[in-house]
Amino acid sequence: MVFAVSTLGCPGLPLDRVAALLHRHGVDAVQLRCAADEPVHAGISPAARRAARRLLADEGLRLIGLATYVKLSEGASDLPAHLELAHDLGAPALRLMPGTGDPAAAAEALAGGLRLAGGSGVRLLVETHDAYLRGTDLRRILEGAPGAGAIWDALHPWRAGESPAETAAALRPWLAEVQIKDVASATDRTPLVPGAGTVPLRAVLAEAGDVPIVLEHEARWYPDAAPIDDAIAGAVALLRSPARP
Repeated sequence: MVFAVSTLGCPGLPLDRVAALLHRHGVDAVQLRCAADEPVHAGISPAARRAARRLLADEGLRLIGLATYVKLSEGASDLPAHLELAHDLGAPALRLMPGTGDPAAAAEALAGGLRLAGGSGVRLLVETHDAYLRGTDLRRILEGAPGAGAIWDALHPWRAGESPAETAAALRPWLAEVQIKDVASATDRTPLVPGAGTVPLRAVLAEAGDVPIVLEHEARWYPDAAPIDDAIAGAVALLRSPARP
């Protein structure tokens, strides 16, 4: 089982310090959030891309993917730039957002993205998010998109009233990643240490199978979030628990 940490939990932290953070917890995989306020984004220079790739390799960190904010139902015009970034960094996957628009528009943009990514070795993954919080919502975009994958964000289907078993059943043919996080309630979404809140993480993990598990601690959006060191330690303890299948 691959366990990775998203840099959403340590916003703006330089990559060498990200590596030190992960090494403290024995974590050897990372997902890089791609936004203008991060060290890695689609606007960085070729030299910066080479330096980032070299640093990750030197630190022994596996890059499992780039977390982008490309929105499919809004046209995904920034997808080509992120595919180029993924190629330059050696990232095997791009996280895409479904957006809030019509599922037909999102499905069309995804189909176009798959044609663009064909042969690149970069897989396009769409997250349960935006107007497609539940697995049963997201599959409307994924059906008819061979090669695309799904990211199951443990929080969103649950807060939308879908059980882990229902989400797993809806996404099983496409499931490529599970993001774990914890909060006090469906309405109080301040990030807590995994296992300390109400998100049914054990039930989610029981349905996850053998896909990568990513801690997405939303510290970028919540100043009062639990410290990232505590969140990583909690996630590691949860995954090592005897209750983990």
